[in-house]
Amino acid sequence: MVGGVPHPLRTACALALWLTQSAFCDTFPLKTCADLRALPPAEAEREMPVLVRATVTFSLPGPFGALSVQDETAGIYVDRNYSRTHDLIAPNAPWPDDLPPGTRVEIRGVTWRGHFAPVLCPREITILGSGPLPEPTALSAAEVLDGRWDSQRVRLRGVVQYASNNEDHPEHGRLDLVSHGGRIPVYSKEPLANPLALVDSEVEATGVAFTFFNNRGELVGMHLKVTDDSDLAVLRRGSVDPFSAPIAPLSALRSFSPFGAPFHRTACSGVVTLCRPGQFFYMQTEGRGVRVETHDAAALVPGDRVEASGFVELTEHFGKLREAVIRQTGHTQRPAPAELRRSEILGTGPRGDITNAKDTDGVFARVRGTLEELDTLNTGGARLFIESEGRPVTATLVRDVPPASLSKLQPGSELEIDGVVQVELTSGWPAQEYPSPASFHLLVNNADDIKVERPAPWWTPARLWLLLAGIGMLLAGTLVWNGLLRRRVDLRSTQLASEMRARREAAVAFGATLRERERLAADIHDSLEQLLTSVALQLEAGDALRVEAPARSASHLHAARQLLSRSREEVRRSVWNLRAQAMDGRSLAQALQDVATAAGQNPASPAITVQSEGCARPVSDLIAGNLLLLAQESLTNAIKHSRAANIALTLLFSEETLTVRIEDDGCGFDPANRPGPREGHFGLQGMRERMKRLGGSLEISDLPEGGTRIEAQVKV
Repeated sequence: MVGGVPHPLRTACALALWLTQSAFCDTFPLKTCADLRALPPAEAEREMPVLVRATVTFSLPGPFGALSVQDETAGIYVDRNYSRTHDLIAPNAPWPDDLPPGTRVEIRGVTWRGHFAPVLCPREITILGSGPLPEPTALSAAEVLDGRWDSQRVRLRGVVQYASNNEDHPEHGRLDLVSHGGRIPVYSKEPLANPLALVDSEVEATGVAFTFFNNRGELVGMHLKVTDDSDLAVLRRGSVDPFSAPIAPLSALRSFSPFGAPFHRTACSGVVTLCRPGQFFYMQTEGRGVRVETHDAAALVPGDRVEASGFVELTEHFGKLREAVIRQTGHTQRPAPAELRRSEILGTGPRGDITNAKDTDGVFARVRGTLEELDTLNTGGARLFIESEGRPVTATLVRDVPPASLSKLQPGSELEIDGVVQVELTSGWPAQEYPSPASFHLLVNNADDIKVERPAPWWTPARLWLLLAGIGMLLAGTLVWNGLLRRRVDLRSTQLASEMRARREAAVAFGATLRERERLAADIHDSLEQLLTSVALQLEAGDALRVEAPARSASHLHAARQLLSRSREEVRRSVWNLRAQAMDGRSLAQALQDVATAAGQNPASPAITVQSEGCARPVSDLIAGNLLLLAQESLTNAIKHSRAANIALTLLFSEETLTVRIEDDGCGFDPANRPGPREGHFGLQGMRERMKRLGGSLEISDLPEGGTRIEAQVKV
């Protein structure tokens, strides 16, 4: 690398270095710019080694600057930024940044596919000296826009329609050259000395063509880069006075001319109908409207008479003035808006044929419709979406307006909007068929041009949906509250039912206790008290005869012993009857089996069988204890009085009831003629009272084949 050395010595060193390295040139497969440009993208991306000797055609220093070189075969773009970001060069290596055009260099590097065309990524740049620039190729704008002249030195001739030094980067300048085939922007590395003097001049620019591309690497435009004013040759100077340009009526901005389309200034006049200061305005005369684009920030208002001098450009199939300078000549009333129907704006003819639509583009007109939506957040101005004649139309306010001024515009309002019509056609330029109007929208000057003919009805769809949403939320809240209330009622009802059941069972248990006390009192009175009295009498008799008649005294003592034994049995029976609640963790079926086993211990007792039917389930101790006592009483009666050989005890479970059935094959009995409480027998009476307390039923019947059936049923 050679740098910072006086020019003659630097040239000598470069020549010596070139002679030393010439023997190694064969190790580089790519040695010309044309070879590099011919690589397919996949090959160029492989970073193949390159060694070229070429002349710098354009250089812009900086990390994102531009550098192009050209040899005898073609030109190529040198991507120094890629080399830095991909470590192709050392971070602190000396680097010749600003290489003036004409510098001869040797570049060693690699290929890369680039964003549009293959590029050269340098590893080392050696300055060889200086020399003449390559001869530029004279092209038209259409040829430049072809794209194949990327990074090539070219010459382009055209009329300057715009020239200015860059406001953001005043060290650079820009001008637009227009000729047959299109508009090509030209960027100058140095600021332009007098940019306004170049406007409307015929200029020949010599520079390097560069590409505008999208993120797919597709060509979208071209531009030229020149070093300074010396690369701009003025062939014919434009007029100093812009308003000395020929005046054309608005109806003939781009009409037939045997001399072709003019690229110089054209002047016209009219009345302003709409304005966005510093960007554009519309003027109208004799029913024809035209868009005028200008950088002049003059405060125009609708009704101003103006003259505009600019360059005619045909975009979207309608001529307009670009880069115009304006002057106000007076003020009058803004033209009355034209009453237009949709069919008049868009026409009714078939597509591809000459349209029968009226010439309405740029015309100040009035459209009526119903507001569907208002968008106040649009960056280009508030937008109104309306329905006119059954089809959608968009209206945009070109001036910033306070939101309060649009508060009267509610969806559903019927509006009358005055604005400038913008017609959109079916195809681009150049057209492949007669373009037909496809749609249109309005540009509105301010909120005063929007009148509400009929306010929106109170029952708008939005309010209806809000009402339905409120009703839905109220209904949902009611349902939730009802569910919670029902749940609390059910819970409270369950608690009350449980308390009532507990109280009822307590009352039943208390009543049962009282009955048991009465029964126990009767038993003691009927049997135990009488037996004890008999024992006392026997003992007294025995004591009285102990001396006189010992044998008779012994007989009375024996009788007393028998009476005591009998009393013990009576006491045991009474205690057994008191154990109504003694389930001891057993099921009812198990307790009945234990009762039957105890009752059948006497060898003379009949055979007792116990069985359970249905789906067994837990039973409260109150019910189980009383049924157990009832079964015990029934078994005792059957054993004592029925003279039966077999007794069957059955426990039946159903969905709602529980039944205890005792059947024997004995002699049977008539319940109506059996001794009762009057005679001192409380068995049957006790069983009936038990079932009454439980809310159940008791049935006693004779079996057809002989014997007795006792059936107690209670709800569980």
